[in-house]
Amino acid sequence: MPAVSEWSADCLVGAITPCGQCRACLSGNGSQCGHGGDNYEAMGGWRLGNTINGSQAEYVIVPNAQANLAKIPDDLTDEEVVMCPDIMSTGFSAAERGGVKIGDSVAVFALGPIGLCAVAGGKLSGASLVIGVDSDPRRLEFAKQMGADVVLDFKNQDVVSEIKKLTGGGADVTIEALGQQATFENALRSLRPGGTLSSLGVYSGHLNVPVDAFGAGLSDRTIVTTLCPGGKERMRRLMNVVRAKRFPFRELVTHSFKLEDIEQAYELFGNQRDGVMKVAIRP
Repeated sequence: MPAVSEWSADCLVGAITPCGQCRACLSGNGSQCGHGGDNYEAMGGWRLGNTINGSQAEYVIVPNAQANLAKIPDDLTDEEVVMCPDIMSTGFSAAERGGVKIGDSVAVFALGPIGLCAVAGGKLSGASLVIGVDSDPRRLEFAKQMGADVVLDFKNQDVVSEIKKLTGGGADVTIEALGQQATFENALRSLRPGGTLSSLGVYSGHLNVPVDAFGAGLSDRTIVTTLCPGGKERMRRLMNVVRAKRFPFRELVTHSFKLEDIEQAYELFGNQRDGVMKVAIRP
């Protein structure tokens, strides 16, 4: 096809698929892409493995490939860039949507791979204090490598109280990266009046906003949500971040399996054995 003739099968990265032409994309909301139409579609920019076949295969059809595929630089490995389209883009978008500014304080709740990328995103956005919250000692330690200045174990500490002490009354931006009621409430209670809670979590069922934590709606607190932005220009920028080696993004990929061994990969990941964080599948 002429539209994608510049690409070869061994030089591509890209998994998020906004069309780049619809009303949503042209308005800067490519994650809610309307696929060429005038309407917004919830999670419309995320099609692979969602509304069409996913990428765990030898060959993948990428919608709107010209707008989304980005060439992997020769000096970066597949494992170094595999986090860019989803995990890195999502984590960084939390800091972006939260409006992190130079000198801000940021608290990130839940330090899985996306939360760890949110930590790095907050630091790269100019935050002078980044606080990571989790209970896994290994992830708390890794958060320091990703830019966290302070880490808190929610099982052993009153994290809301500690964050308020560290920030002088509440963080400028809190990031919720798990999708649970308790985590959401702690993120909201740790926020200063006028601050922003940036939510990455995928919630199931009802999510309740406690009136007291929200200041009865009069505290000027803002809640925003985000989903990984895509497009080849964003991939180019994220790969530049990886190349700069400010943070060890490669170490988020702890295991690698061949496609024919994918059941073993899912068993490992599903049972969270052997220190697994993310697994790469090689076709």
